[in-house]
Amino acid sequence: MKLSIVIPCFNEKATILELIDAVRSAPIQDKQIIIIDDGSTDGTREILKGIQGKADIDIIYHETNKGKGAALSTGFAAATG
Repeated sequence: MKLSIVIPCFNEKATILELIDAVRSAPIQDKQIIIIDDGSTDGTREILKGIQGKADIDIIYHETNKGKGAALSTGFAAATG
């Protein structure tokens, strides 16, 4: 059974890679990590572009900040697990 993990983020430059590593190391075999960048302006977006294309990570970008609820809705719509 696949598990989809939805991670909304906004200006999380200092912690986003640590968070992704923690989720990736969880003892679940089949997981989909969906990250929604909600219009970050602190460099988070550039960090995410550096890891884009990894097999278990889907990254979605909001061009402007729409809020946590909108980011979660976007992530849930992309979930396949």
